[in-house]
Amino acid sequence: MFELSYVSLLPVPVYAAILGSVLLSIGVFLKGFLHKMPPEMPKLYFRESSLNSYVTEKCKLKERLYSPNYWLSYKHVQTVLPVILPKPDVTYEREYLQMRDKGVVAMDWVVHPHVKVKRKTITILVIPPLTEGAAQVSHICYKASIRGYKAVVFNRRGHGGSYLTTPKLQSFGDPADLRQVIKYIKLRMPKSPLAAVAYGTGCGLLMSYLGEFGSSALLTVGVCVSPCYDAPQRFATGGTSLYDLVLLLRLKSLLCQHAKALAPVLDLDKAMSAWTFSEHHRLVYCPLYGYSDLEQFWEMNNPIRDVDDIEVPVLCINSLDDPICACSDIPYDLFQCYPNFLLVVTSKGGHCGFLEGFPPRSWSDTLCLDYVESVVEFTTKNTQQQQHRPRFYTVSNGAQHPSNSNNTSNNTSTSSVKKTTPRTSHAYLQNIYKNNSVFNLSQSRSGSICRKRGTERFTI
Repeated sequence: MFELSYVSLLPVPVYAAILGSVLLSIGVFLKGFLHKMPPEMPKLYFRESSLNSYVTEKCKLKERLYSPNYWLSYKHVQTVLPVILPKPDVTYEREYLQMRDKGVVAMDWVVHPHVKVKRKTITILVIPPLTEGAAQVSHICYKASIRGYKAVVFNRRGHGGSYLTTPKLQSFGDPADLRQVIKYIKLRMPKSPLAAVAYGTGCGLLMSYLGEFGSSALLTVGVCVSPCYDAPQRFATGGTSLYDLVLLLRLKSLLCQHAKALAPVLDLDKAMSAWTFSEHHRLVYCPLYGYSDLEQFWEMNNPIRDVDDIEVPVLCINSLDDPICACSDIPYDLFQCYPNFLLVVTSKGGHCGFLEGFPPRSWSDTLCLDYVESVVEFTTKNTQQQQHRPRFYTVSNGAQHPSNSNNTSNNTSTSSVKKTTPRTSHAYLQNIYKNNSVFNLSQSRSGSICRKRGTERFTI
């Protein structure tokens, strides 16, 4: 009673002072919450070349600052926030493609009714992380469609809500399915430059593909966001952190989802009891692919096993505070040795985060699209210059064929030139009807794809 009487006797200015102090404290907190950290100049690692010089100038990489807000400076916030943030409104048209072994992969094409897409525009093939689908990469799909690009998401077998028609899951670095998808896209849009953008564990698949197929990769440019370079070591020691536990649970959920198809070839009880990546790979992927042990598995799935053969321009974006892929595994010498590689490193950004501003937006997505656009411009200019160079011809036996100007008569072929038509690989297209149970298979003839429309539309 005494305290109540005492409080009631306090003068009004004291109440105002207390209220003002509270509001001031809230304002200071919000200012610190929304305040941006001092802008950071990301570090660049590359070998001097005409390509890298053009790209760094076109993308203004030496002036491009990364300035996340204070509350976005924590690596775990950067890693988790992109997963829980609301996704942009993106409509996809799903298309199913049947592989040579009758397995099925799903491709989600972005449908943007308000943006006119040209035939020769850039096509962005997005490769999401393992166990993820179109929803997790809708941010870059939305930005790509706004720029007028054609975007499509590659879903591994059984991923993204698709069905597993064969008892086989795609392993970490097996590029066979990706190869058939890329061939199909190039046959569908032969005049469109094709770029691939991968995130997290999807980078391992992209690097494996680029290394295995080299100059015949059919890609103009590749981009990797938060790649893991030393995958064998990373997954050999993984399984202890919260992020590893989440990925293991999602992998087990994938096994449960396709238990009926995988039961004849896997011991699902043992696979479900595995709590390390090494054990999971040994019990799941080794039996599916016929590997004798983990050493043979990683010999065929290490993403940088054929890195010397990569000829496509590649941009890699890494953060030093990545809680999943250690910064000590970044091969800096690789980027300073090969003229087609470019590495951008930031001190903050987490794993596949790189958010800044309020509301948070991806700094890396904009950089990815700018890099793709600049590389396409560079290659287009070089191609046009080569086409306008004078061509010299030599004639023998009535056959006319191009040759170098410094060729001698001894080097001139006396046989006629035989025209050959390039052969395309066999591919199969499969449509799933609305009941998701009837499959209409159409095998190609003469090496061409026989394509029938039977797609689904859904909105993220």
